[in-house]
Amino acid sequence: MRLSPRTPDRPTVARFGPLPFQDFGYPARIPFFRALAAHRTFRTLALAILCIVGSIPAQALAQAQAQVNAPGQGRGLGQGPDGVSPVRLKIGLLPVADTILLMAADERGFFARKGLAVELVGFQSALDKDAAAIAGTLDGHFCEIISAIVQQASGRDFKVAAVTSATSRERRMFGLVTSPEASGLSFEGLKGRTLLTARQTITDFLADVFFRTRGAAPDFMDRRDVRKIPVRLQLLVSGQADAALVPEPLLTVAEQAGGAVVMDDRELPEMPLAVVALDGRLPSEVFQAFKGALALAVDWVNSDPSAAKAMMVDRGLIAPQIADAYELPLFDPDRIPYGLPDRRLYGEYVRYLQGTGTLAGGPGDGGRGLPVPNYSDVVRALGPR
Repeated sequence: MRLSPRTPDRPTVARFGPLPFQDFGYPARIPFFRALAAHRTFRTLALAILCIVGSIPAQALAQAQAQVNAPGQGRGLGQGPDGVSPVRLKIGLLPVADTILLMAADERGFFARKGLAVELVGFQSALDKDAAAIAGTLDGHFCEIISAIVQQASGRDFKVAAVTSATSRERRMFGLVTSPEASGLSFEGLKGRTLLTARQTITDFLADVFFRTRGAAPDFMDRRDVRKIPVRLQLLVSGQADAALVPEPLLTVAEQAGGAVVMDDRELPEMPLAVVALDGRLPSEVFQAFKGALALAVDWVNSDPSAAKAMMVDRGLIAPQIADAYELPLFDPDRIPYGLPDRRLYGEYVRYLQGTGTLAGGPGDGGRGLPVPNYSDVVRALGPR
């Protein structure tokens, strides 16, 4: 089992902002914010977006990554007071709404109750987070099953341990939102316009699904690859793109800025969207304990959503200026965290990756691409509870 050699009394928590902006010169460096500042009605919104875009400057991110040490050899599960050390895990996060479950499990002591000492490390983009995971500096990470498939195909053994969000008729997590300038356009009016996504991630996969749902071809819009989620939002709201696919809470921020949500994942069939993948060498007991802690977090968030939203503000996951507008939906305890992706959905993800040329077996690939991992190599099959 891979453990961190450091043994702090309390793991470092992930905070996505805000930091002292004057230290990094944001107002002077980003023309977008200077322009917004000239419009009185947008000043509050500019600050809200700044809180998110300025969450983890490069210097702070480098410092955080430098603190992530290669884990050592493991010890068994334990509760600490009985003399058995807890299992120590470093988990990478992104600034996405459903990571509140991991933050709550940390702050409310649910991880500790299950014999885990979890350190949460924040990243601005899936690319940076996945690089840290592949480099072996993380024991697990918040991701989508697409990342776990690619990492497994590349020889890095991460297995899906728990689901943190899924499509639902009652709650939205991802949406296709226009810029303020394009807010009057219908879906049909977006044909040929620019769409910001991140290649080989759930947002790009959902673009395919969204288009297919509306009877449009995969090339319906001109997709641009922008990895950092807050930068995607900045480019959208500043009018440098016509539309973007973003998760909550940035979807609400874009809406508050004057964009229009053309469609969101409430229109889609039920499917897991975001997961936590853990090092496949960890024993089954760690996977079960991790899911059990997230289940306790689901119960707490559902029982006290106002306190959960306050925690999101405190941890920098949402800016105070949008807290009133943002509605934190309930988590379905029958699906989160235990509703792991099934084989049918796994096949859809594989076909998407074959279409991008990432995995072998796509049309006309000539044998190129990574080998397709087995379902059981990517999804850890465990009992429901």
